[in-house]
Amino acid sequence: MNKRNMYAGNFVRLLLLAVCLAMLSACLKNGSFFPSKVELPPVEEKEVQRAEASGSLDQPRVTDGLTLKTVHEPESLPVCDLFFPLSTHEGFENMPRIDLASQGLGSWTALEAPVQRSLEYALNMPQDKPALTRPGMSLTWAQVVQSLEEFLDLLPHLDKYPELLARRFVWFGMRNKPLMTGYYTPEIEASLTRQPGYEFPIYGVPSDLRYGRVRGRDRFYRIEQGRVRPYYERGDMDVRHVLAGRGLEIAWAKDPLDVFYMQVEGCGRLRLPDGTTRNVLYGAKNGHGFRSLGRILHSKGLLPKGRLSKGHVKEYFSKHPEKMFQLMAENRSYVFFRLEDAPPEGTIGKPLTPMVSLATDRELLPLGSLLAFEAEIPQTKNGRAVGKRKVAGIGLAQDTGTAIRGSRLDYYIGEGNLVEPIANNIMTEATVYLLISKEALING
Repeated sequence: MNKRNMYAGNFVRLLLLAVCLAMLSACLKNGSFFPSKVELPPVEEKEVQRAEASGSLDQPRVTDGLTLKTVHEPESLPVCDLFFPLSTHEGFENMPRIDLASQGLGSWTALEAPVQRSLEYALNMPQDKPALTRPGMSLTWAQVVQSLEEFLDLLPHLDKYPELLARRFVWFGMRNKPLMTGYYTPEIEASLTRQPGYEFPIYGVPSDLRYGRVRGRDRFYRIEQGRVRPYYERGDMDVRHVLAGRGLEIAWAKDPLDVFYMQVEGCGRLRLPDGTTRNVLYGAKNGHGFRSLGRILHSKGLLPKGRLSKGHVKEYFSKHPEKMFQLMAENRSYVFFRLEDAPPEGTIGKPLTPMVSLATDRELLPLGSLLAFEAEIPQTKNGRAVGKRKVAGIGLAQDTGTAIRGSRLDYYIGEGNLVEPIANNIMTEATVYLLISKEALING
């Protein structure tokens, strides 16, 4: 072969190689050398996919020693006027903000007992009925139950693998941040018998107080001469003493204002003359609307705006005791109690957990539901609020309240007067997420 023919042959081979490389590049780019769908081997129940926050959240990985079922992704997620779903990526971004220590919790497992209480409540609800219904979104009680059950299954693993909460749950953010206030269990001085210094009654539930459907609405009422009548107002009890002499007094307090504010909180702890304590828990209410005593005084020009707290109200009545009962009577709402040795309970009929339990409107969040939240609450020193601190953790909707309507939450701080400066000074917007397991959304 002469040199000319040799060069021509090399040129043809180079040209063919270039064409082959171009075709290979195009195939790789278009993916035509790969199947359109890869069938992965099934994952055993001993394994669970884990996505690390530092890497791709979609990259499956086996986590040692877990026996959780494989997580599945819902085909679609509900959206409504109240809630919008976060992506799994956004859920992972929110996980590092959860700080259980800000709630006074040392481990995720500390949530087991309060979550179990929510689950017991939800299991007693009709499972196929809606726990929450909004245009575009409906959750059944069965879905609330399944979410709580899965969270309980995760608890032993979350200290080591907190990202599982983002991997296995959909975080539904609230479009409008709810206003958060605080409440607590106050301690007041009282006696189980009437004696000098203890003159103001704490009433148990009257036998003539009824609750049921009246003219299309559920309400508290009484029957008088065969007719349905609204139950007595606060003024009837405190000023006209219509319940006196009926044996309804379960205890006697030193200060009537203490009784008033204990009714606002819905429960209390009685410090008895011998130093022991007894709890009084919510029994029933008279069904009339609630008005803040501070706002009542402000509306009459007796207190300036910004000085409407319990302390300011007490200071005013210490100077004008003759006006106390008439002004308190303008809040027509009245709460009756029951004497118990049990801890304070929420509407779900289970004990409240300090820094975890929340009171809500049933139309905003299902009772018993699992939440993640973040808010600023007061920092205290020597019994006084001296600044703010952030609490970011897990909450449970376990209570309701007469004044908790619409986009509102009431955060339960705990028992005793040491927590009063925190509870009474919470007034902030909260960031709240409703947590529903992906499996519950798929199976629901």
